[in-house]
Amino acid sequence: MASPEPDVAQELEWIKAAQQGDGGAFGFLVERYQRRIFSLVHHLVRQREDVEDLAQEIFIKTFRSLRSYNFQASFITWLSRVAVNHCYDYLRRLRASPVTYYSQMGEEGQRNLEAHAESPEEGGLDQAERTALQDLVGKLLDRAPANDRLILTLKELEGYSVEEISDLLNLKTSTVKVRLHRARKRILEDLQELRAGRR
Repeated sequence: MASPEPDVAQELEWIKAAQQGDGGAFGFLVERYQRRIFSLVHHLVRQREDVEDLAQEIFIKTFRSLRSYNFQASFITWLSRVAVNHCYDYLRRLRASPVTYYSQMGEEGQRNLEAHAESPEEGGLDQAERTALQDLVGKLLDRAPANDRLILTLKELEGYSVEEISDLLNLKTSTVKVRLHRARKRILEDLQELRAGRR
């Protein structure tokens, strides 16, 4: 049977001990949050072979800067901010190049999925179609500029609220809303270009 999740008081003890250089206490924090960080990194960089290295770099950076954590935000918010900034720096260096996804589908299947991408309906797709749609979204994200990819990943794939994204990126909520709107618009324009290029 799995052990219960540690409570807030236990987490605070681990953080305070880790701030004093206790690697074992930090190990508990890594164990608790590594899946969320791996997921966030994977969605942001979309290069599976780089996820583990980047996650390791993020946890090393976190351990080195842990003394600056002041307990004003939740630990996962602070850790996510470190991860987002690290991935954003990586993406800027990489200058994301296009890759091919969802290519096994025929044109009709692709058109159906693209229609769902433009106006998704609740419960309208089976598991295979959802997987293929994720591939399409992946292709579009791979082609997106780093700024768009970052904000769309946090909102659409990781499920952060506008307020949480605002906190993570140190932006006003109104700025986040504007950037989300523009990023979604550019993704739809890119989708149209993909369709036109196939005809």
